[in-house]
Amino acid sequence: MLLEDIALSMIPNVGPKTAMHLLKCFGSADAVFNASMEELTQKAELRETIAKCIYRKETFKEAEKEITFIEKHKIRAIPSYSPEYPKLLKECADYPYIIYVKGDTDLNSPHWLSVVGTRKMTSYGAKACNDIISELAQIFPDTIIVSGLAYGVDISAHRAAMNTGLKTVGIVAHPLNKIYPPRHTESARRMVMEGGAIISEYPTNTNPDRSAFVQRNRIIAGISHGTLIVESAEKGGSLITADIAHGYDRTVMAVPGRMTDIYSQGTNNLIKSLKAEMVCCAEDIANALGWEIPENYQKQDRHTPENANKQYNITKNWENSAIQNKKDTFSKKQTEQLLTLMKTGSTISIDELCNLSGIPINEIAVLLLDLEFSGAIRSLPGKMYIKY
Repeated sequence: MLLEDIALSMIPNVGPKTAMHLLKCFGSADAVFNASMEELTQKAELRETIAKCIYRKETFKEAEKEITFIEKHKIRAIPSYSPEYPKLLKECADYPYIIYVKGDTDLNSPHWLSVVGTRKMTSYGAKACNDIISELAQIFPDTIIVSGLAYGVDISAHRAAMNTGLKTVGIVAHPLNKIYPPRHTESARRMVMEGGAIISEYPTNTNPDRSAFVQRNRIIAGISHGTLIVESAEKGGSLITADIAHGYDRTVMAVPGRMTDIYSQGTNNLIKSLKAEMVCCAEDIANALGWEIPENYQKQDRHTPENANKQYNITKNWENSAIQNKKDTFSKKQTEQLLTLMKTGSTISIDELCNLSGIPINEIAVLLLDLEFSGAIRSLPGKMYIKY
């Protein structure tokens, strides 16, 4: 059955809702591929081009390659009918028919929390993120922290979870043969090694697309009991995740900030509009989600000398993040330089870009990969690139 499941997910122009429609019509992926053209076009009401692709089993070869890849790299392909599939995610109308999971995390363990926010996290956001996750680890050591492996709050949440002994799951908007951004590859490896996971709905033949980043937000929102927004400007991707979570009838929470802080405007507005519950500590999250706090738990004072020591370490981590942000800003300038050198619709080699820009070949390869993930360029055979 797995071959047919993967093949179904690879059919062009067949998204999660269409896949679910086909399964309702025929009962299984195997039955879908054994249906006649008449059944596909009339019973399932598919366009002829899609029906032909299914009838001819055009995606089977790619599905076979995918199975070889996932077996080699110990990736689980979990269709929605499997008992391993996250039950919370399946409650959502647009859940993916199949997900790819690198890691052994139990996807139906009791305490799941998604943590998202701005990519331009402040020291206040870093402290709030670390404090809350650290407290959660003390009260609920089985908590799974979910985020999107992006810069800022996302990667801080993943690292805070690992540093406090919690498992953490990254939901990515691309296949599992790569990690975006590449700088977070080592963190992703550590997440898996320490009992967490990386999850994607995309097979390895999928080209990254900007819309995929919005699509993955629905998984972040749907796989957890609640979503916490740590910091956000008035507009941002994390607010989209909050809206999706609200639409799924999940609990949305937000960390309040000063009214003058740009990256607290979004969270403050969520609280003011009653779209999110205000949380300042892990106990607030437990109360919001209805998680029963153990009787033997004793709340710790954040201002004791011992916790002041922890805060010093958090500050040092933030300073290291700030240094990384400066490097990222420099990379952004280099990326803009490359886009300027490339003419829309024309091809150019990596060697020519290296000569024109003066950027070392090892650095330029990473920058080009970032641009390809963002959808700005496409790689071609012979180390050639084309700009859209």
